Amino acid sequence: MHSGSDGQEPEAWTRIRRQARIHRITSRHPFLSVGLPFLIAVVGGSFVLLLTQETKYEIRDKRIQNLSMDEALPPRRKFDIQEEYFRMKSKGDWSGSWEPKRVPRAAEDEPVFDRYDK
Repeated sequence: MHSGSDGQEPEAWTRIRRQARIHRITSRHPFLSVGLPFLIAVVGGSFVLLLTQETKYEIRDKRIQNLSMDEALPPRRKFDIQEEYFRMKSKGDWSGSWEPKRVPRAAEDEPVFDRYDK
């Protein structure tokens, strides 16, 4: 192929030479073609995640600050032990004669403490 009339090479040849030079450098130093892009992706990804998390928490904080105390907490009633007792008694057939009963279980589940003492 001929060079142009002004003595310069065509663009295709300069592009090919540039690509050959880049290929030669990266074949001698594989860190440039593998390690550097990996590090850029890891560091860049951490910054992107940091910014998105900051934005997420800022939005949440603004929403919480805009709520008044009445909106933030549900209404609470005063606790009275006698009132709770009568409320529970009236709810069901709780007669006040409740006893704890043991649930039957298999013999291998029984804790035997004297087994190793002998």
